[in-house]
Amino acid sequence: MLTILRSPRAALIRHFRSRSRGQSLVEFALLLPIFMLFFAAVLDLGRIASAQIAVSNAAREGVFQAAQTPTAFDSSKPCPADPTDKSNLIWCRIKLESSGGVAIAATDVNVSCSPVDCSTGIGNTVTVRVTGHFQLFTPLMAVFFGGNQNIAFTTSATANRETLPVTGLSTPPPSATPSPSPSPSPSSSASASPSPSPSPTPLVCNLPSAGFTYTASPANHQSPVTVNVTDTSTSINCGITSWLWTWGDGTTTLSQVPGPHTYVVKNPDKSGGYIITLKVTNAAGSTTSGGVLVSVK
Repeated sequence: MLTILRSPRAALIRHFRSRSRGQSLVEFALLLPIFMLFFAAVLDLGRIASAQIAVSNAAREGVFQAAQTPTAFDSSKPCPADPTDKSNLIWCRIKLESSGGVAIAATDVNVSCSPVDCSTGIGNTVTVRVTGHFQLFTPLMAVFFGGNQNIAFTTSATANRETLPVTGLSTPPPSATPSPSPSPSPSSSASASPSPSPSPTPLVCNLPSAGFTYTASPANHQSPVTVNVTDTSTSINCGITSWLWTWGDGTTTLSQVPGPHTYVVKNPDKSGGYIITLKVTNAAGSTTSGGVLVSVK
């Protein structure tokens, strides 16, 4: 007894040596499911992020095509196998971007215009709304989605209708056909003078057409909301010289690629939303795009 009290280190060593290997295996078997569940939850987090990016890319690709052909969409038909068939171009572009473990059907896509006739014009917009379906591996992450392992991500993207000016363009006149020079008469020694060639008419710089697309995350618009914008403005016969982004929260950005903009709290003066506009300028003057409302809850 005195020996044990005087040497506690030796007693501890004898205790660990006496543990059976079977006890270690039992402890490992008890902890293994917990580690596996934790690993699956981490894997689901990465899959969720990938699915959100895939749905955002699908909406952005769809609105790029809708800005040119807003009526080329039919949710009741698949993407045509014939590449010359242009009847369902919007769904074809969205389908090419539906990756990242997320499923998107044609019925999950909605195309709307402002005005509703999808006419071209400065400030006229088209919006593509895409809903993607995603299934979690484990029920652990389902707790954060109302207990449902089948979740949906919805993203919308808006762009200005592609509008090209039909008046104001200066087209060069057709080149004049030179008339044959008269041959000198035998009684005259003077030679015929050459006819002057017409000078080309310079091209006229037109006002630019301001436009942009955007994506907002998260999809439920809970604060904070991060918005990414992409400039789609066009300018005929001259380049755009300046960009002015107005975010609706009192801040502006002077850059073609402004980067992400984050709204932390909802706007009390505008029913929880912020209006984004873009002003572009070239040598002919400036135009401003139609405002896009970003809601923040």
